[in-house]
Amino acid sequence: MSTSAPDLPAHGVQSTEDRLRISLRMIIQAREELKMGSRLQAGEKAWGAVVHPVKAIAEQRGWRHKSHQDVHAVMSQVVLEYGFDSDQVQALSEAYRVGHENFYENFRSPEELSEMIDGVERVVEALIDLTTSPPRQFTITSNVQLRRLRRLTGIDDLAIGDTSDVGFSMKHGMMDGAGEG
Repeated sequence: MSTSAPDLPAHGVQSTEDRLRISLRMIIQAREELKMGSRLQAGEKAWGAVVHPVKAIAEQRGWRHKSHQDVHAVMSQVVLEYGFDSDQVQALSEAYRVGHENFYENFRSPEELSEMIDGVERVVEALIDLTTSPPRQFTITSNVQLRRLRRLTGIDDLAIGDTSDVGFSMKHGMMDGAGEG
């Protein structure tokens, strides 16, 4: 990853490219904050580095992504749809648990934060790659998945067994395959 932070885009609605630039900037800032001894800011910047590409994916699909719960739902859906490995899942979890929570609690050591940032760097690369990948076919197989996709899409009549060739994206012709369980 580059060591110089890209400039921030203008304020307002952010494009996918803007969100990715912000994400890369936040990773660099997380490392800088940690070097300066600001553990609170380092963790929060790392969490932000994860959130921006997740929000870009949600925007590309027309999914809700305004709250922490929405962002978590998008992350969970992307993990399932693309088959993230255990290291990637752990990095996403630790970005929140170690990074974001430390902003409020200040109980993580510099070493823990450094390890978390290492994982964030790796998983952000995968998330950025997904912003240029088409959604994958997905079949709803559990109540947890059903509730999550109802939340993200706003479609209350989805059911277990429904399949979408485009991962229930609202912007990729989702209804073409939905309901064909």
